Amino acid sequence: MNLIKLTSTHYFGFLYLAFAHLTDGIYTREEQLTIWKLIKNWTGSEITKGEFAHVMDEVMEWYKHTMDQEDFEEEVFDIARRINEYVWFDKEKRIESLKNLKTIALADNRYIKNEKIWIKKIAQIWEIDLRALKNILTE
Repeated sequence: MNLIKLTSTHYFGFLYLAFAHLTDGIYTREEQLTIWKLIKNWTGSEITKGEFAHVMDEVMEWYKHTMDQEDFEEEVFDIARRINEYVWFDKEKRIESLKNLKTIALADNRYIKNEKIWIKKIAQIWEIDLRALKNILTE
């Protein structure tokens, strides 16, 4: 894979894609459409559809090239840690992103235990308290 300049859009794209795929082993068209819609909220600036599609192609390539790594799941959680380092990624945005993960989980009309476990793990990384997390999981 060629070196690419990773942006917040890349990181969110990778995190959301990995969440959709790794939690149940399936990446559905519904999940893809949901992810694309949600990722547009994290671009940080207005980009064209073509530019956005290019970024998402880069995310897919990055994902395909790293998914066979032995420590791939930990790599995904490292990306969550990197996202958490953004100054603009405050508590409100963390909660919004956790809600996005739940929306992705529900895109295939299933909300399984492993998806809830991942949301809890990412919430811990993002230092979201249990009360706020419980509200997200039960909404």
